[in-house]
Order: sequence, then structure tokens, then C-alpha cells
Amino acid sequence: MGLMRLITIAAVIWLAWFFYTRFQQKRLEKIQATKKQTPVSSVKKCAVCGIYVPVHEALMHDGRYYCSEAHKNSNA
Repeated sequence: MGLMRLITIAAVIWLAWFFYTRFQQKRLEKIQATKKQTPVSSVKKCAVCGIYVPVHEALMHDGRYYCSEAHKNSNA
């Protein structure tokens, strides 16, 4: 009876360790995939208010960057 109990406990511990490491590996892969998909974007400073805006969202007029149409039109 003692040997069966020891084998059962060892099997439960091994299964717990196996699933824990598998879970951690999947979590790490998900984090790495997210980091690879996130592009590093350049930012520009709004010529009116000074807020930094990603280049793909910024509005450019006469070589200056703006955060909104209102700021772009206020200096036009």
C-alpha cells in the first residue's frame, strides 16, 4: 500500500509540474508574439500644443506636425 501511495503522489507532482511548465511556455510565446507584432513607431511633437503624436496619426502641413485639424488650421 505504501509503494502505490508513493507512485500516485509522484505521478500527481509530475503532472502538476508538466502542466505548469506548459502553461508558462505558452504564456511566454504569447508575450513574445505580441512584442513582435507591435511596431516601433516614431513620434512627432505638435507645433501648437507640444503633445507627442505617432507619425501615422499626426497631420503634416508646411513641414510641421499637428495633433488635430483644429491645431493645423489655427496655424494655416
